[in-house]
Amino acid sequence: MQNSASRLKTITGFDINSKQTVVGSNGYVADNPKFLTQSKAKLNQLQRQLARRNKGSNRWHKTKQRINKLHGKISRQRLDFAHQISRQITNENDILVFEDLNVKAMQKFNGSMVADNVMALITQLSKYKAELEGKLYHEIGRFEKSTGICAECGQHHVLTLNDRHFICVACGAHQNRDLSAAKSIANTGELDLIAAGIVARVNPTSQRKAANKMKVFELSKFAVGSEKKRSSLAFIS
Repeated sequence: MQNSASRLKTITGFDINSKQTVVGSNGYVADNPKFLTQSKAKLNQLQRQLARRNKGSNRWHKTKQRINKLHGKISRQRLDFAHQISRQITNENDILVFEDLNVKAMQKFNGSMVADNVMALITQLSKYKAELEGKLYHEIGRFEKSTGICAECGQHHVLTLNDRHFICVACGAHQNRDLSAAKSIANTGELDLIAAGIVARVNPTSQRKAANKMKVFELSKFAVGSEKKRSSLAFIS
């Protein structure tokens, strides 16, 4: 019999983007605080001051130190924000599904917005925290499509970066671009885990006579770092 303490109760997909840092398939949203943008005016002022100084002079070095100090502050703000977000989503979810992001390519395509984000840092910290706590972290393939897929019927749509909402051409459902993508990521991650034999569907005795049955999966194997551990954990979504 499965022990209730050994069950992972939630699986959530997370869309990481430059508009809002994180959007979860459960409706969770973490807005991008844009720490670099907040400090941009001060940073530009210091850069102009530095350009007017004689390189190597005392005043040049003092201005350079102020610039480095400001960059350090921005880095600490980003790290603190990433820790807070990754801690929250790890605490609230048992199986976390993310995309395998090519951040460098995204930055070339959508430079300043991606540069003022902590997308890769959040995924790294979420993976670390999830594995540390015996939870499951999974990344879907980099080339798996998630954007523009209707969360109701699965119809694919071609969207531009400015299309934040869309109406499904097949079922007519009004969709939020990022929320729909997060739900698609969760669905793809679930199928990946089943296909890989990491989880398997089970039918708990407690639900056999219930009218509204929840999906239950038994976790057959779980990787922590390079170590492979077998477990009898399960999750309910």
